[in-house]
Amino acid sequence: MAPTEGSSMADLPAVDDDQEEETPIPRPVSWLPPHTPHDCGDPPPKSVVLDTLVYADDRTNAFTAEGFTSNGLAIYLTFWPAHPPLISYFTVHLPGLLQDGPATSLDLLPRLLRTDGDLALFRIMVGPSRSNRKHINYMIYRVRAGISKLEVLPAHPTRLFADCSLALLRCRCPDDGRFLVANLRSIYSRGQYALDLFDSRSGTWSTKSMHAESPEDCYFRTPTKVIALGGDRGSIGWVDLWNGILICDLLADDDQVLRFIRLPVLSAPDKMIPGPLACDRDVSVGSDGCIKYSEVWANPLPGSQNRATYISQDWGAAILTWLEPQKKWQIDLSLKASDIIVDKSHPQLLPHHVKATTKKPTLSRLHAGHPALSLHDDGVVYIMTKVDHREDDLWMLAVDMRSKTLKGVAGLTSKRTMGFRFMYLQSDLSNHLVATSKKTEVSNHLVATSKTETSKNLPKSKRSSRRKKRGKKEAVKALANSNGVDVDATRRESQQLVQLAEQEEQELRILEVF
Repeated sequence: MAPTEGSSMADLPAVDDDQEEETPIPRPVSWLPPHTPHDCGDPPPKSVVLDTLVYADDRTNAFTAEGFTSNGLAIYLTFWPAHPPLISYFTVHLPGLLQDGPATSLDLLPRLLRTDGDLALFRIMVGPSRSNRKHINYMIYRVRAGISKLEVLPAHPTRLFADCSLALLRCRCPDDGRFLVANLRSIYSRGQYALDLFDSRSGTWSTKSMHAESPEDCYFRTPTKVIALGGDRGSIGWVDLWNGILICDLLADDDQVLRFIRLPVLSAPDKMIPGPLACDRDVSVGSDGCIKYSEVWANPLPGSQNRATYISQDWGAAILTWLEPQKKWQIDLSLKASDIIVDKSHPQLLPHHVKATTKKPTLSRLHAGHPALSLHDDGVVYIMTKVDHREDDLWMLAVDMRSKTLKGVAGLTSKRTMGFRFMYLQSDLSNHLVATSKKTEVSNHLVATSKTETSKNLPKSKRSSRRKKRGKKEAVKALANSNGVDVDATRRESQQLVQLAEQEEQELRILEVF
């Protein structure tokens, strides 16, 4: 039975308690969505803030896409858009997800790597090892004319890729659905690189040599994120938040030159919050097509800083734009938290600091990080804040840098927010959705048809056996959800969050062996 909009596998009939395979499987709390899925309205938001780690959930909606992994497993990916500053996210329903390996392994969950236009690129684990190419699938989620689709990319014949180095480019001229997936890697000589490129038009991978325009001025180490500039030349920027941006023109076949843009010096050179530099700065492409730099910095109370935390007396934020003709960064907007005007509708949504001297919530005392520039609301920056960065609860702020006002607040409780390692990206994928009841029926009809046609190819006895077995396992999952989560699993998961972050920071070095 295929899922329909708003449906859940929890509706399956109960099973006997004496079956061995019906033992409840503890599900870590960070596998569960951060907030209840809801209707984002019609039209959907023009852009969203997207969680990069997918959640495990069998509910579906109009934006559910069905596909098959390289080893033949059915997989459902569902997009749950929400108006910022609320976090949007994807959920996955993969029948084999909880059956192999430890149930608390975060590596089993799909990772959202990039979005561009109506496309999203995911890394899907179909086996336990990230060092085995056969255990990794890369999938494209596409939404067009209100219908969501999934397709798996052919594996590169020799290479493994780091999540942080893969790029996605949606080719818009002509608008025939063509896209490119690219990987940029150093070849052990300063300023020399290799570009691995997948073209959906040919369905194959290719590799070509690239070099920096001025190798002596190119201070580039490990990419933190990738931005799609697009244009006639299909420009992509690999961003090293410590140093700068390497820009490559994917559609210029005769161009092997990489252009380097150095990032501005940090406003506060001493990091207050342990973790990646993405806690403090971000690079994105604005609605005007220009490269934008956003930064948040802390102003701690003198003498309050130690290895664990600090007391904030204020914090600031700024937006800069790269001026290509002048080859320089220009400060567009900047402010301090103490300058932000909070209207009457927002104070009750904000946290109250335990050491605050007034009853009103004070933005200045919060720990702030992860700035993300809105892709549709000019001058608005989304900022993650906490009373203390070590806590789980966070508040996403929408700050209008021009008017210095607080436009929105969204609270979020998630076990994924240990420290400031909760990662998200800006995306206009939601702008390509069609949220109407007619399209909802079409999308779910396609899912049902696909599953029915697949089952028709099986002998009757096997169809019955598979249906019964699948029903039991889904009932087990529903039972695990209703009974809460395993405390030990949650404790192990907290350790894995730190290990996973450290693993990603060293990922490129590990992949050099391959």
